[in-house]
Amino acid sequence: MSIPIFQNGNCADDLAGTGSRACDIESFGDVTGFNLHPKNWSLAVSGNITAEIWTNLIKGFNVRPFSDIYDFTQDTPDNERSTSSRGIMNTIRLGKPQFSFMFTKGGCFHKALYAHRGSNRWDLSITFDTGILFAINEDNSKISGFDMGMFDVETFKLQQGTDSQSSTAVMQLIDANQFNVKWVFLTWEQLGVNLSRIEGVVNTSVIYSVEPTTSNTFRVKVGSACNTDDIILGLDSGDSWYLGGTQATATTISSVAYQADTKDYLFTLSSVLVSGDTVQPTLISAGGYDVAADGAGGLYKGKAKLYTVS
Repeated sequence: MSIPIFQNGNCADDLAGTGSRACDIESFGDVTGFNLHPKNWSLAVSGNITAEIWTNLIKGFNVRPFSDIYDFTQDTPDNERSTSSRGIMNTIRLGKPQFSFMFTKGGCFHKALYAHRGSNRWDLSITFDTGILFAINEDNSKISGFDMGMFDVETFKLQQGTDSQSSTAVMQLIDANQFNVKWVFLTWEQLGVNLSRIEGVVNTSVIYSVEPTTSNTFRVKVGSACNTDDIILGLDSGDSWYLGGTQATATTISSVAYQADTKDYLFTLSSVLVSGDTVQPTLISAGGYDVAADGAGGLYKGKAKLYTVS
């Protein structure tokens, strides 16, 4: 097949029809949040999106959800136009979509949001009351985030009078035509699950409460990275942990048991540790993810420091 030079489409045949049907979606509803996706991430239309698939995408950090916004503004500029000496106007540049999302979710949330700043780093999907908005490629075979250039986060705003403490993300999409034409909206009813209700990964603090010695047990306390007194339960499965480090005798985790009296986890190993062994308990889950899930579906990442047994 030869390269299709000078084949730019028939202006009459390629235009969309202007009619509409009573069942066409007229409104997506209110914006509720957004998701960041790595550049060039996509899903095949021939596949599926379930709660499990979406959760695994979050575990693999292909979806980074930011939900429950406080406010949303559209800052998209008008199209730029020029006017000739005869008073004839022409469009010279389409207004690139620009949005601001405000959150009132506290300082720890702001740290996480701020860490994602950058240009040409992420693509964007947007969640609404009724569904989620994706971009779709030219042959309608893949959905993805919209091509995003700038993703910036304003400096943390402190509470003042009637103004709430807040964080604001400001973003600009690169391709106005993609946003106006190459989009697809999937309703929660259509998918059978409200994806915006699946929370992102929580960063944890994993600290030795009883340090490893020349024995086959040690203990760790797992709390929220933002509040170490907020103890995280439901991680008492050997499948939720990887031992890490290097041992003289190949060693694995035999069991993990939560200790209600000390509010920590007791690790029992398959072999006794010896002097010089190193360990580094790390949260994991099946599929090769460095993220563990509790029984309620909460997602957590974290690992203890590398510890050398003396």
